[in-house]
Amino acid sequence: MKKSKNIISKILLIIAAVIIIATLYISLNFKEQGLRNIFFHIGNGLKGTSPTVIFTGIIACIIPFVLLVAVLSLPIFILKKRNRLSTKKLYRINLKYSVFLLMVSFVLSYSLLGGNDYVKAVFQESSIIEENYVDPKEVKIIFPEEKQNLIIIYSESLENSLLNKNIGGGWEYSLMPELEDIAVNNLNFSNSDKIGGFHQVEGTTWTIAGMTGSTAGVPIKGYANNEYKSENFLNGAYSLGDILEREGYNLEIIMGSTAEFGGKKQYYKNHGNYKIFDYDYAVANGYMREEDKVWWGYEDSKLFKWSKEEVKKLASEDKPFNLIIETVNTHFTDGYLEDSAEEIYDNQYENVYAHSSKQIGEFVEWVKRQDFYKDTTIVIIGDHLGMQDKLYEDNMVENYDRTVYNAFINSKAKARNNKNREFTTFDMYPTILASIGVNIEGNKLGLGVNLFSKEKTLLEKYEGEYLNEELKKNSTFYNREILEEEY
Repeated sequence: MKKSKNIISKILLIIAAVIIIATLYISLNFKEQGLRNIFFHIGNGLKGTSPTVIFTGIIACIIPFVLLVAVLSLPIFILKKRNRLSTKKLYRINLKYSVFLLMVSFVLSYSLLGGNDYVKAVFQESSIIEENYVDPKEVKIIFPEEKQNLIIIYSESLENSLLNKNIGGGWEYSLMPELEDIAVNNLNFSNSDKIGGFHQVEGTTWTIAGMTGSTAGVPIKGYANNEYKSENFLNGAYSLGDILEREGYNLEIIMGSTAEFGGKKQYYKNHGNYKIFDYDYAVANGYMREEDKVWWGYEDSKLFKWSKEEVKKLASEDKPFNLIIETVNTHFTDGYLEDSAEEIYDNQYENVYAHSSKQIGEFVEWVKRQDFYKDTTIVIIGDHLGMQDKLYEDNMVENYDRTVYNAFINSKAKARNNKNREFTTFDMYPTILASIGVNIEGNKLGLGVNLFSKEKTLLEKYEGEYLNEELKKNSTFYNREILEEEY
């Protein structure tokens, strides 16, 4: 019995150390994510996660973990050496000490990883979504007679801080000259009078959340809701894909990872029935072998090569099309540096971003040379802010306001009010539709506002802190109308 108590004490101490180290690692490196992102991905499956991301985290934590276990074990070791306590009493003290450490680890985790947000999501109610949500199914949406093709490039973790500070970025030098030129010479909606972008808000801070925010105008709420990994993903929402499918568009999404990760497959199948060209599709259809897998699936050089082939097929058909391209090389940690990439900088991540900019720029120039380009709008947006916070803290100019990148190429609509706007991921939804010549009655869809209009966005209506706090809370309206949960 005494021996079993001793083993239990050691196990509890190790669990406490694991929780503390994991909490510190996440809070120091990915402070914007917290419990909502972690629980979402745990609850909806981690299939397809790059082993490199997991191994990097584990390796970074090994030495701190060993040191912490040694430090936490020291008081009991000293007590054992200096005091002549009975074995029974020592066991009892050890067990109480281990339970105390476990409780401390829970409190630390709760505090640093946004435990209060979890409480709000469960116990506090907000009406902000109900008061501002415009159901796209009830909005008159008119397409032009000659429908415009649409290519959306979601660039992983692409934010404006990576641009040169002289044009509105936060870097001391031009890290991504191609994307800078695209933003300067085309249409960019900005939070300043220079190049800028949109602020991510609660429920839009990871990939699938950014995608649903920008194509359905709603956040991802909840933590491990099973609806997100089912075929009923956001069943009550009416998205860009739903609208384009109704209008007869061919729809396809191509990505260098498995679409199962984070519920992307479920979302795009349920909203538009997109053809999904992911890592699994590439293997199953002979584009690559399983043993050739790198990073999250396949690298962006293959992504853009196959995207060119796919867009040619789409353009050859007698229907308008929407092709969504999701890059992956710039995912944390430190990104994936392809063999063909130049190593200009000492920091690997900077080299990855520089190469990604070149790849996107080359793809855009290729599209411009194609016959279908005159009837095609290209939208480039980041899915969310970069998650590897230390990169930005170490290199960004002081007090820079981080926003997510956007650029509209060959837009059918003309912007008259695209500078000094305060807007969010949600506003991309109606704005993307407007960019292909669609007239939206009232200029609002979901929680988003068409930025080509003069309508006020949520961020222009509410302060950012207030908006985020309200979005963290439970919404019975969202659960009933967007998730279509039964009550």
